[in-house]
This record gives sequence, C-alpha cells and structure tokens, in this order.
Amino acid sequence: MSGKKPSVKGASPQLVMQSVFGRREFLRLAGLAVCSAPLRGLAYDPIPALKVRKVSVPVGVDEAFSVLHVSDSHIARIDSRDGEAAYAFAKSRSRKGRELGEYYLGEAIHHARAKGVKVVHTGDFMDFASVANIEHAARRIRTDGIVACVGNHEYWLDAGKKEVESYKAATIPKLKDEWKGVPASTVRLGGANFFVFDDSFGTVTETIAAAFEETVKEGLPIVMVCHVPLWTQDVGLNRGASCGVQGRMDDAVSYEFVERARREPLVRAVLAGHIHGFRQFAFSDHAQQLVAGALFKGDCTEIEFTK
Repeated sequence: MSGKKPSVKGASPQLVMQSVFGRREFLRLAGLAVCSAPLRGLAYDPIPALKVRKVSVPVGVDEAFSVLHVSDSHIARIDSRDGEAAYAFAKSRSRKGRELGEYYLGEAIHHARAKGVKVVHTGDFMDFASVANIEHAARRIRTDGIVACVGNHEYWLDAGKKEVESYKAATIPKLKDEWKGVPASTVRLGGANFFVFDDSFGTVTETIAAAFEETVKEGLPIVMVCHVPLWTQDVGLNRGASCGVQGRMDDAVSYEFVERARREPLVRAVLAGHIHGFRQFAFSDHAQQLVAGALFKGDCTEIEFTK
C-alpha cells in the first residue's frame, strides 16, 4: 500500500485503512494476524513476549481469587466517520511508540482466558475517542467480559482537548454502556466489591463520592479501580498525575474522597494506571495501591487477592 493519507471526505468507512501507524508498524502488525509467535527471518525485530508479573495482595476474602490487571493499551483506529480534524489529531499521535497496544491487548486476553481469570483494565484502552476506537474497545470489553474504567484518553477527541469535567459531555453517552466507571459502579468479583470510578482527569465528583458510600454499606472488602493513581504522600508520585492532591485547583471534593477512602478499613487495594510504569506501595495501613505498567509495552500484572 502507498503511504498516501486516505481520503476522509466521501469515503466509505469500510475502504479506509483504520491504522494510523506508518508502513513499518503496519507491516509488523499485519504479520501478527497470521502468526501469533514472535516472527523470525524478517527484517524487523521480534516482538517481545507479554510480561506478566505476579503479586499477592491480602484483602480479607474467604477464598483467594485472581485478576489480570492491565492498563494503557492505547489502541489507535480511525476511519472516515471522524472527519479531517480527528484524522489529523490521530496522525499526530501515531509516532508515540504505542503501535503494539492492540497486539498486547489480545495477548493479555488470551493469557487471562488460559488462566480462567478476569481482565481488569484501568483506563486509556484507546489513544483517542474515534468512532472506530470506541466500537472496537466496546466490543472487546463486552465479548471478553473485561472490567474497564475510563482514562483521560477515552475523552480525547482532537487537538482541542481539555481535561476538565465539562469536556467529557460529548463522549460519555458513547462510553457508559460498556465502561463500568462512568461515572461509577460496583462489580462483585470473588468475595470483594470492585468500586470502578472515573478519576481520569485527576478529579472526582460528588456523585462518585456518594456512590462510594453506598458500596461501603455492603460491608465487603473493597478494591478501588481507577485510572489516575490516588495521591499518597512520600512515594514519589507526580502531583500533577495524581487524584486528590490537597489544594490542587481548590478541589476539595477529590481531596476529601481520597482521604475518606484512605481511612475506610474496607478499602483493601487500589488498582490504577496512567503513569506507564509499575508501582506498588502502601495506600494506607490496610491497603496497597498497584499502578499497572503500560500494556502497549507488553506489561501487565496477575494479582492474587487472598485472605
């Protein structure tokens, strides 16, 4: 195929190449469609295998169970339904080293199936909110039973993106049916409640805080599932990439929410993403926070929740 940009105006969606990556990335991914193992004998480097670390976290359940924690797959599909501005934005994102996100997502789902565990995805499933990305992500969430919260990239439409709550309005109706944390919901896995919520811009709303209190009333161990890590002092988190930092934008609701979760003895773990590097540290004296590495780099974590 040529390197010519596909026409946006008047083109049939079926005829427009959905990948926004260049020829080298496309050829490498196309080869994966016929061979799932790392390829040898080609001009390209073999694709590293999925890296699955294993950790155990006590949460107070009677019977141990596991999940596969992934985050930041950043899949990148687009077609003529999105228009020229969206295409230009997608093209500007196509050289970010994230071309293997969709491949590793498939590998993670395959691993979870083989292990008989649920996939919990802590946001940035896609790199931008194109029609093709939303459709593909929603189909995978639905058919593979993925528990997914939203990340900031689930709302990115074009270069005019703004990470404020009002910016979400255009995309929320497209996400709410499949993404559990729009804005919040509780999913029962094993003997624990997974409280899935939207802190994708580093903030939460009063609606989310109220939903959390309803989950607490159920009396089961709680695993918080969000995209942006919850602020924790003295662990090296970037204040600009954390939720609930005291005094940031005078956001008292988010600060109080995070501190309320920190005090709640039923909260036994926090699963997050966003920073593209694995971290594990104490969120409180009774809860661990696990921040997933980037799935587009082939990184994920199998977590066993124990008594």
